[in-house]
Amino acid sequence: MLLGEHAVVYGYPCIVTAVSERLFVTDGTSSGDTRFLDKAIAAWGDSKTTLSATCAFSGKYGLGSSSAVTVAALKYLRPDAPDPQVFDAAYKIVLDIQGAGSGFDVAAATYGGTLYYIKNKIAEPLAMNDIPLIVGYTGVKADTKTLVEGVAAKRTKEPEKVERIFQAIAKIVEDAKTKMLEGDWERVGRLMDFNQEYLRDLGVSSEKLETLIAAAKHAGAWGAKLSGAGGGDCMIALAPSEKRQAVEEAIIKAGGEVVHLTPNAPGVRMETTDNQDEMFIVVDGNDNILGYKTRFECHRDNSLIHRTVGALIFNRQGQLLLQKRSMTKDMEAGMWGISAAGHVARGQTDEEAVHRELQEELGIDTPLVFFKKFIIENSGESERVALYKGKSDGPFTPDPQEVADIRFFDPREITLFVASKKLVLTDAATKSLQEAGIL
Repeated sequence: MLLGEHAVVYGYPCIVTAVSERLFVTDGTSSGDTRFLDKAIAAWGDSKTTLSATCAFSGKYGLGSSSAVTVAALKYLRPDAPDPQVFDAAYKIVLDIQGAGSGFDVAAATYGGTLYYIKNKIAEPLAMNDIPLIVGYTGVKADTKTLVEGVAAKRTKEPEKVERIFQAIAKIVEDAKTKMLEGDWERVGRLMDFNQEYLRDLGVSSEKLETLIAAAKHAGAWGAKLSGAGGGDCMIALAPSEKRQAVEEAIIKAGGEVVHLTPNAPGVRMETTDNQDEMFIVVDGNDNILGYKTRFECHRDNSLIHRTVGALIFNRQGQLLLQKRSMTKDMEAGMWGISAAGHVARGQTDEEAVHRELQEELGIDTPLVFFKKFIIENSGESERVALYKGKSDGPFTPDPQEVADIRFFDPREITLFVASKKLVLTDAATKSLQEAGIL
């Protein structure tokens, strides 16, 4: 949130920007707080649907991660759903769970960019270039619900005073919208200062926030304020490029953490390096060819059994190579798989396909021995796997679009790591290792 906190809950405008850190939702299982995933599945999934959410960016910063996971889950379940439909469904879920909210963070996650937003009315994109934004984290986790309830109680007790504050904040937002479109960031910074004064009057700032805000301004920021509900979480500042380093150092010296991210980022999208139009070979339970379907179709209909191949590569010490899947994979991103695996494309044999996967994913080729065929079925897809075994000590050159990491494991430690959840395997890897007698 750039400007307009709390007033936005009561129908006044705000300005919000999406940030660059991506959260990914794929097929799989999640641990921890799954309320938002569960609600998304209940809304647009079915009884067999399971989803996994992964993100390298910590949710501790209070930058809308609950809204992001909800929006991403819904988009994954219905890729063709228009953004307004995704927004409406996600906002309903967030309200069901949190009990209150304006939806600005849902709008940012859905539409992306920088938005002029009014609850239940407008999500207007603002066309602009780079925003000279610096974000500082206080180290204190805010209780958004309590802060929103506190402002509501203050509004009940002093309705005229609070309404005047909201009206003043709305005027600041309108002025800031104009200046942002003009590129007058120095004036926007000053308007942020005015906004912060009214947030203090609402009682939602904190000593730590004020310390970081003061440090940023003293170091040369054009303006600074809290971002979000207040009480903790993050503050933001605008600063000229020549002062950016000094402002960041001042925030750190004052006990804050600088959060490096890019504002004005894209919204939700189907983000994968996998060609969704690639044609797969569809077979029956006896591996007889029935026809051909796209990757997109096969990965969303478990009645379409399609041919896949896999290779288990061992080194001279008898250790097994496993690969961690890239975060841009369309299925089970970020999970661990066998040495190499992939689909059999139209016109390919199993043997041609498995050698292609070794070359594409690991940058090697080596003699392979056929091991066995079997079928894997889960809620999202059904695969006929042809599994091979081979030996290699590398050197390996993994394709970063396919593979995030590789590592040799002693077969005995794989069982221990899986049991302790230090190693999270794909469904296909689990079945393949079971068939090979490793799990």
